[in-house]
Amino acid sequence: MTSAAVIGLSPHYATVILTAVGNWLVLMWMALKVGSARKEHGIKYPLLYENVVTSKFDLVQRAHQNSLEWNTSFLLFLFIGGLSLPLSCAAAGTVYNAGRYFYAKGYYGGNPHKGLWGLYGLFYLIGATVFTAYKTFTTGV
Repeated sequence: MTSAAVIGLSPHYATVILTAVGNWLVLMWMALKVGSARKEHGIKYPLLYENVVTSKFDLVQRAHQNSLEWNTSFLLFLFIGGLSLPLSCAAAGTVYNAGRYFYAKGYYGGNPHKGLWGLYGLFYLIGATVFTAYKTFTTGV
C-alpha cells in the first residue's frame, strides 16, 4: 500500500521561496566578484586559489567558497523551518543573506568577522527546523 503526505502550504511560504531567490542573488554577486578578481589577478582556470598569503584573489575566492559550503544547510533549514514559521524564517533567512553579503565585503578586505552576525539568522532557522520536526512528530501535521 502506498501512502502520501499532503502538506498544506501557507500563502506566506512565498516569502520563504523569495528568500531563497535572494540567497541565489547574493551567491551570484559573489561569483561575479570571483570572476572579476580572477581576471584582475591573472588567475587562470582550473586554479582555485593563488596560494599566496597576501593574495587578494584568494580572499575573494574564499569568501565565495565558504558561502557555498554553508548554503546547502541554510536552504534545508530555511525550507523545512519555513513550513511551520514562514514569515519569521523568511526574516531570519534575510538576516543570514545580509550577513553573507557583509561577510564577503569584510573578507575581501581581510576582515571576515564583519558579517558573522548573519549566523544568528541561521541559528534561528535551525531552531525552527527542530520545532517543525517536533510539531510533525507530535501532531502528525
